[in-house]
Amino acid sequence: MSISTADIQKALRIKKAVNEYFDSSSQTKVMAKDLMTLFITKEIFNKDHKEGLPIRDFLRHLDKNNHLHLIPQIHFEQKEQNKNWYFIKTNK
Repeated sequence: MSISTADIQKALRIKKAVNEYFDSSSQTKVMAKDLMTLFITKEIFNKDHKEGLPIRDFLRHLDKNNHLHLIPQIHFEQKEQNKNWYFIKTNK
């Protein structure tokens, strides 16, 4: 499945929400799943289940289609079978 216009818009909304989070927080790194409440509040996702599965699935979708660049704050640590997804404070 390729990237749709709706996917691009969602990625840009996530980018903006993450920027706003870091603007009001002293943290410089946060696990993606820990921002699910923020994403739900901003109506980017409807609900959380399985500890951030919606954001993790969306990030995997972007990664598979080579579009992670849409969210410059994203960073991952490759594990044996999975990736741990993080947002890192950037100047973008």
